[in-house]
Amino acid sequence: MRPEGSRKYVIPRLRNLYNFGVALFVAVGSLCYGYASSISAALIGQPSWYDYMGLEEGTSHTNAILGAINGVYAAGGAIGCVFNMWSSEKLGRKRSIQLGCIISIVGAAIMTGSVDIPMFIVSRFIMGFGIGILVTLVPLYQSEVSPAESRGLMVGLHGVLIGFSYSLTGFITYACYFAPYGQFQWRFPLAVQLIPTSTLLIGSFWLPFSPRWLLSKSKADQAWRVTQRLHANRSDPDDSYARAEYHQMQAQFDFEKSMNAVGTLAQARLAFSQGSFRKRLAIGFGVQFFNQTTGALVINNYLTQILSRLGVTGGTPLLLIGIYNLCTVPGNLCNGLFIDRVGRRNFVLVGCIGIIVCLSGEAAMTAEFVQTGSNNRVGLAWGVVFIFLYVIFYSSCLDATMYLIPSEIFPMVIRSFGVSFSILGQFIATVILLEAAPTAFQNIGYKFWIILICLTVLYAVWVYFFLPETKGMTLEDISVLFGDPVELSFEQALVKQENATDEDAKTHTAHVESLSGPL
Repeated sequence: MRPEGSRKYVIPRLRNLYNFGVALFVAVGSLCYGYASSISAALIGQPSWYDYMGLEEGTSHTNAILGAINGVYAAGGAIGCVFNMWSSEKLGRKRSIQLGCIISIVGAAIMTGSVDIPMFIVSRFIMGFGIGILVTLVPLYQSEVSPAESRGLMVGLHGVLIGFSYSLTGFITYACYFAPYGQFQWRFPLAVQLIPTSTLLIGSFWLPFSPRWLLSKSKADQAWRVTQRLHANRSDPDDSYARAEYHQMQAQFDFEKSMNAVGTLAQARLAFSQGSFRKRLAIGFGVQFFNQTTGALVINNYLTQILSRLGVTGGTPLLLIGIYNLCTVPGNLCNGLFIDRVGRRNFVLVGCIGIIVCLSGEAAMTAEFVQTGSNNRVGLAWGVVFIFLYVIFYSSCLDATMYLIPSEIFPMVIRSFGVSFSILGQFIATVILLEAAPTAFQNIGYKFWIILICLTVLYAVWVYFFLPETKGMTLEDISVLFGDPVELSFEQALVKQENATDEDAKTHTAHVESLSGPL
């Protein structure tokens, strides 16, 4: 039921620059993830690295080593997600981010100083562990400090910084390609990983704690002060918006506390015992898993080899990696600017359709020109074009969206467990695909693209039938979509404020519905 009244209340799209600044700075963790995840793609384009490690390009042994390097990184990320189920509740979002930075710094330092393949593989596992913590917590933290109307934009910063870091990897390794032949060509790009992790670690001491986590630890006064500062606005001198959100968070937390889900194991039992929670877990895990089966990280990590098969040689593949990944920055920015209006479902469905077309074109070019050994430059060039069209669709529609959805669909009582479990799906898919890709490209060629096409079709069908639309809703109100009770809706919370009237709630509702349709 929606209250009625008489006074107009307008909620600006961005509450204040402080709120935006917090969401932007914590996305430095996204920079850490993106750079660490894509560094192997640029690294395997440096002949000096192969020589130093005693590897021969293109052999089955080398392909197995490359698969292991990427596979153990993803395995470390999966374990980081599981660890985060405990740490983000026990230590909190902020402290866990700091811990993830420390682990990533250790991994990056060992990787930079690696003297053989075993040492390099161990460092990749450690780096994956730290990055698994960061990639889980950044969108979770952003969603918990963001107002409902701009949550897509705030969490979208995660994707923007990932895309920027991907391109940074390519341009740095391309520049180092022209350095004197030797270890600097590949050690320097590895050392750059230390910059964003150290920056985030130092700056994180000035980040606020998540107000929702503070409430869960019975620190109500601190939770209110953080909420007030995050959502303060000159047009709202009485902090009606902040008070409404705070009281809604408090009422929902008090209601959920009765479920006695204290501790990781208790959260896990609750998450799997209740039907609506299992549905959320399936959606969060499914979005992360299926997103990777579209081939995003396969292309990203093996782009050097893919381009080489298409006739691009020398240092040019490294340059194209930088340009390829640079395309993800405006793509993710477009996603963040429009997803709160267009909606999550529409973005994913459009992205899947575009990707199916691109992968089909890539499969055709590979079958017709690569596997036949043709020197047809036009056909090979079209193979490069389809790769670039792929990244435009993926970054614009899927990249940031896959983090936004799990970050907002879980109630506070299982949020850290749910987000961590969801992103675990990404790393499981990554382990499978990155381990298999080098051998698959060598043995079955274009048919590997067909496998990815089929998986993307399955993703689109799954989204159409099972993914609900969450745009414009507060984190607490989203529970309605899954049939769970909401103790206090945002409209009701707004009306209860001393200086708020029924018209405030009506205006807020009209604003949200202009973005999302009826709640």
